[in-house]
Amino acid sequence: MKIHVVCDSASNYREIDGVSGSIASLRIGTDEREFLDDKNIDIVEMTDYLAGVKIPSRSACPSVVEWMESFGDNDNIIVITLSGALSGSYNSACIAAEQYKDENPGKRVYVLDTFSIGPVQKLCVEFIKKMIADGEADGDDDATFDNICKKLYDYNNDNLHIGFSLKSMNNLANNGRINKAVAKVVTTLNIRIVGDFNEEGILNPSDKCRGEAKAMATMFANMKKAGYKGGAVIIDHCLAPETAQVLCDNIHAEYPDVNIRVEDTTGICSFYAEKGGIIVGYEK
Repeated sequence: MKIHVVCDSASNYREIDGVSGSIASLRIGTDEREFLDDKNIDIVEMTDYLAGVKIPSRSACPSVVEWMESFGDNDNIIVITLSGALSGSYNSACIAAEQYKDENPGKRVYVLDTFSIGPVQKLCVEFIKKMIADGEADGDDDATFDNICKKLYDYNNDNLHIGFSLKSMNNLANNGRINKAVAKVVTTLNIRIVGDFNEEGILNPSDKCRGEAKAMATMFANMKKAGYKGGAVIIDHCLAPETAQVLCDNIHAEYPDVNIRVEDTTGICSFYAEKGGIIVGYEK
């Protein structure tokens, strides 16, 4: 069975490799200018522009038509979206999946709400790759596809967690993703907010830290509180490789053999994490 994986661009993928895949792009912009979150987006240009304008900025999820275009002409499609509590991307993908199946009888589409974002979506893709490599896609029936989807659902819900550290929360607050009072505290006191996502996929700020070193130590401490014991880690950062490396070093100091990938955020995560933002996804 050939599995085609589709992620929205909140996954921080520019392209999906190692498996048939495609990206459904979100959009970021103002009334004057829009950025398509695809492989060609210039993150420095986008963040500099948005930091310099005084008019409201916003984001938009892929439309139903755009989701359907990302499915191509594939028979077995797994869609992995960012948290449905933060974006309409999941709902749009679900509508697209039903329409695609209605128009293409016999084709299969499964949509997973990760209740998360970015690196957790990537870990889900890696899990699909592993199932394929282990022969779990060797078959071409509903039971094979359903088994893969069930294992992916359980893996996401039982094994994965996410954390974040942000220097600014202005775009989150201005777009209704977080309380404006919390965002004001970050700006006024020049601190970092550290937190995670709750079980409903909503941002949960938990700690106020001064300085990158303290924030990264707190992130790692929170990972261990959430059950981390040396599983795979992906750290995505918005123009902050040095800060991401501090977290990487903290993890390696206790788990020297752990597999850690440090990568850049793309458009939508750069918009909401803003410069200096860190997002970590990990297996417990």
